[in-house]
Amino acid sequence: MLRQTWLAEGRAEVPADAIDSGLWDEIAAEAEQCVPHAVVRHNQRAGLLVMRDGSITSPQRCKVHPGGRALTTLAMSKALAEVAGEATGRARLTPIRYGLKFYSPGDYMHAHRDDGKCGITFSCGLTPGLGAMGWLPNLRWLDTRQVADRLADTPYPAGGEEFPIRHRALTGFDGSRIPHWRTPLDSQSREVLITICFTDLSVRQ
Repeated sequence: MLRQTWLAEGRAEVPADAIDSGLWDEIAAEAEQCVPHAVVRHNQRAGLLVMRDGSITSPQRCKVHPGGRALTTLAMSKALAEVAGEATGRARLTPIRYGLKFYSPGDYMHAHRDDGKCGITFSCGLTPGLGAMGWLPNLRWLDTRQVADRLADTPYPAGGEEFPIRHRALTGFDGSRIPHWRTPLDSQSREVLITICFTDLSVRQ
């Protein structure tokens, strides 16, 4: 079922009970300790930038931190590896990049494509106030230039679908192929997003 959903829709949900609730509490406590050390990521370059690896970068604003032991435990968990492998059909996927994104009121992420090395990207809300992400799964199989032309530097494209961000329950998606974005946070609280990128190290990048 995971494989069928991945092929048809480009997403794969991790069962909510696959990760121990105690680990989520540890990550939340760890995130609070990371806040003073988070780095501002504010790319103000206008428009889209097409990269050689197939990714597309665009303006965004938030704070980021790679996390610590608790987040690493989540990224390296057997449950996550099993979902990644079953969904993508690749047996040797490894988490190569993961971290915390701290969104303050007004922070945003324009339409983009993830690093071309990401075979599957997992995300979830560590805090409960993150709304759905926008994405365009209908552009999944277009090449990078075609996607960039379709987006036409539009920060939040019309006609997109909503990708729910679950609270403390990860969902994988084909982020290196499907353009996605986050509109400005309409909240008075700080929200925390977890992202974990898996890649196949057996494939020459």
